[in-house]
Amino acid sequence: MNQINYGIALGSNLGNRLSNLRQAKRLLLHHCPNPGEATFSPIYETQPVNCSLEANNFLNAVANLPLSLSPKDALNLCMRIESTFDRPEKREKNTPRTIDLDIIYAGSITHNSKHLTIPHPRLYDRRFVLEPLSIIMPALVLGNPKKTILQHLNDIKSSEPPLIKITNNW
Repeated sequence: MNQINYGIALGSNLGNRLSNLRQAKRLLLHHCPNPGEATFSPIYETQPVNCSLEANNFLNAVANLPLSLSPKDALNLCMRIESTFDRPEKREKNTPRTIDLDIIYAGSITHNSKHLTIPHPRLYDRRFVLEPLSIIMPALVLGNPKKTILQHLNDIKSSEPPLIKITNNW
């Protein structure tokens, strides 16, 4: 299989959130044939979106990873990594989590199945994904209408408060 650049959103709001993101990053890079080509956004602290009122703040980041995997295999990889953090496969939507890995794009591939939609259907509504992605891939064109990530970020209608940058190097 040829390499595909996957956009993967990483988030954590339970336990040692920074350590969780660092460990997930290491596990993702372990499956990357060319780790030097991978890029990671800074980590931002964000307030929970559509979660229970008592949910902790998240740490969020985005990765652009070249992987030699099909979308189905990339989803299975993300789910395996999540399971190493004891994240149950079956869970209520938007519950707190030690790690959350979402595929947000896979090159120019569009995919729509019961378990995976690419590009991610809520990508353009989420500042906590668009803002970190705009740092590493501002000119990436996705969506309909075709706009750059930076244009999508500038056009977002979101009630999310500003993101707080935690660190560039992790």
